[in-house]
Amino acid sequence: MKNLQLEGVQAAPGTKGHGYLPVAEHADGSLENLPFILANGASEGPCLWITGCEHGDETLATAVIIEFLSQVDPRKLKGSIVAFPVLDTTAFNVKRRYSPLDSYDLSRAYPGFQNGWLAQQVVYKVTGLLTESANFVINVHNGIPGILDVSPYCVATYRQKSEWESVLKDFTESFLFDKIIHWIGKSTERGARMSTMMSTLLDKEIPTFVPEVGPDTQGGLRTGVRGFENSLRYLGMLPGKPKKLAKYLSFRDVIHVFPTRGGVFRSFVKLDQIVRKGEKLASIRSFTGQITEELVSPADGMVVTVWTNPVIGTGDFCAFEIATFDEFKQAWPGER
Repeated sequence: MKNLQLEGVQAAPGTKGHGYLPVAEHADGSLENLPFILANGASEGPCLWITGCEHGDETLATAVIIEFLSQVDPRKLKGSIVAFPVLDTTAFNVKRRYSPLDSYDLSRAYPGFQNGWLAQQVVYKVTGLLTESANFVINVHNGIPGILDVSPYCVATYRQKSEWESVLKDFTESFLFDKIIHWIGKSTERGARMSTMMSTLLDKEIPTFVPEVGPDTQGGLRTGVRGFENSLRYLGMLPGKPKKLAKYLSFRDVIHVFPTRGGVFRSFVKLDQIVRKGEKLASIRSFTGQITEELVSPADGMVVTVWTNPVIGTGDFCAFEIATFDEFKQAWPGER
């Protein structure tokens, strides 16, 4: 086993290392840096990359990664782990979804652009390193505890069924989340899926999936760490036999439901509830006391995300996510 090295930081076999990777330069000449953690196993094995916080307000993803890496004993590890707990540091540091420097969705900036917006520069640097060394990637997302609760699920992207039925299926299922959303081909909702990390790495034949951890901090930490441990057992990186759930629920799409009016928010549905197309999900009441909008489900499916803050605005993300049983092909006013 060789030393694991990144940006001048070395981790000898059976040890860990920590450092910062410069990914862009600000207008004042200071550097945009991403914190990273290295865990180098004592014996040969695959290289797993773990990334989180593509959205700066999804801090639970960061916490799960830190908690898991703190428990990893590299002396018992086969292979290596490269972890970036925060990909959008300027957004993370001010607890905003997007960086105030470019207001760009980093999760839709792949494969990046060397001289583009800040998010594109960050992604360009990270993508280059990923494709050089990663054998597998887990890119963690989450809801916003106390504001937006998520029922844990995984997202996998592929073009053909054969791509799913190879390594990707077992790798994704190894995280032990019973709901899996399949993104197949191009998106009809929330922009092109071809600009995600999953799609970019699919072209490089690097198996990748996104776990959405939650619903709350403690639940997310518990199930997230459990998922990582089992995925590493599946990859042969940790000792022990990997577990597999008796049943996984498959969904063909996920639709985001956004409000068009701001006000007091009242939900009529709960996480994991089955809903039908046209079913009322919530009402929004203005400060005059009048109901100004009623949100409805765009399709048959299951509620996997619910806004829990009693007040919502038109710029908030988002009121609901509905995991649909069928691929969603129609135009939907929730697109943005």
